[in-house]
Amino acid sequence: MVRTHTSPSGFFPLLGILLLFVASPAAAQSPQSDPLTAFNLALEGLVKKVAPAVVQINSSGPPQRTPEDSEDDDSDTYQVALDPQHIVGSGFIVDARGYIITNAHVLRGAREIKVTLDNSASSQGSRQNAAVTKTFAARLIGEFKEADLAVIKIDAEHLPTIGFARHGSLRQGQLVIAFGSPEGFQNSVSIGVISAIARQTPPDSHISYLQTDAAINPGSSGGPLVDINGHLVGVNAFLISQGGGSEGLGFAVPGNIAQFAFENIVKDGRVNWGDVGLRVQGITPTLAEGLHLPRDSGVVVSDVVPGTPAEVEGVNVGDVITGLDDKQLESVPEFYEALYHKRAGEKLALSITRHGRIVTVHLPVTAAGAEQPESSEESVATSSVVSKLGILCSEIRSRPAPEIATLRSRAGLLVEARAATSDLQVSLAVGDVIRAVNLTPVSSVAELQSLLDKMKPGTPLVLQVERRSRFIYLPVGSD
Repeated sequence: MVRTHTSPSGFFPLLGILLLFVASPAAAQSPQSDPLTAFNLALEGLVKKVAPAVVQINSSGPPQRTPEDSEDDDSDTYQVALDPQHIVGSGFIVDARGYIITNAHVLRGAREIKVTLDNSASSQGSRQNAAVTKTFAARLIGEFKEADLAVIKIDAEHLPTIGFARHGSLRQGQLVIAFGSPEGFQNSVSIGVISAIARQTPPDSHISYLQTDAAINPGSSGGPLVDINGHLVGVNAFLISQGGGSEGLGFAVPGNIAQFAFENIVKDGRVNWGDVGLRVQGITPTLAEGLHLPRDSGVVVSDVVPGTPAEVEGVNVGDVITGLDDKQLESVPEFYEALYHKRAGEKLALSITRHGRIVTVHLPVTAAGAEQPESSEESVATSSVVSKLGILCSEIRSRPAPEIATLRSRAGLLVEARAATSDLQVSLAVGDVIRAVNLTPVSSVAELQSLLDKMKPGTPLVLQVERRSRFIYLPVGSD
């Protein structure tokens, strides 16, 4: 997130169009037909309707040693907070009994959660903000970390709420309004449009985000993105910025995912979704060429979890998934969003392409389980430097059995450390196990060095890696 709050870029083109209408002879004939005045009155009414349901969230906790980014980030560096953690974010009430949706990262490590309600928007412009705000202690009901969502509750009744927009009604270019507390300025409003309705960032995230040019800044996280009817279309999540301020690249979790998470968490305290034992990645041109895949876009199986329905039914790493339940599959979020709505005992029809043949398998769905714990064992085996990848690594087969007990791999190279620089751009992390290079298995440093030395400049290079008990593909370089 960035540190400045700027005017929303999406408003001014819209304002220019409206001014053209105002300047027209028809508009000049009657103040009541002035489209800019009508638009202004409608926007004021919308803000007055929505703002009372928007809250500011203050979470605090002890200093934490956490990864710089998310749990799934490739980085193995850490930040150490020296002062008690304090995060200011936003949220919104979706149930009059005090249930509130926000981002999970707003509550990261929180031991105390405070929620401030602001009713000034419905107080006829009152300047006595202290008289129209009230703070409550809140408790965490549940989280859906895959979508960075959380539900908290305060002890209050008959609260104003925000309803969910109808799923499938969003369109690119649609007008939206973002609410939040950027830099702690509670109940700030910005206006813009939906720039894209299915933006995948990062590339292998479980969901597709809404992109908007409405201003989203630090403190806006967890606030609502609403349509012109005041219905929720998204939950403000993050922005991408190079200049330190809002540049019209804001992203929100889609409202249908937020509704799904809320209903599950309120009912069961967690999100129940299906699993078939597959982990997938989006296909890039580098992956396609390095792995000899039949297409350069779509979804490839990167891991099959042992003992799961996918393994039993013969799904293989490297299979390209082309369809789910007779629907075409184009992206990683489509795969996971299909599983979100599956329950244990149901079936998932999977269409895959393998060696030029199309195969259909029907996988029984099981309940999604917890990830296996990450090993904290320190290595003591003899290590070797692989300068092209900028790593220090050791051979799995040379390590004592207790040290590799948590690994699924029984051959390969364990990454011990990373150098500051490397000949090739690669996002390896300490603890990764390199299993193969362009589909060729490696079990020794000599084999890895030999394969790298034989690579001609410009040849696509893809590593198969075990990371945190999952198999993934890592392209070397960038597409």
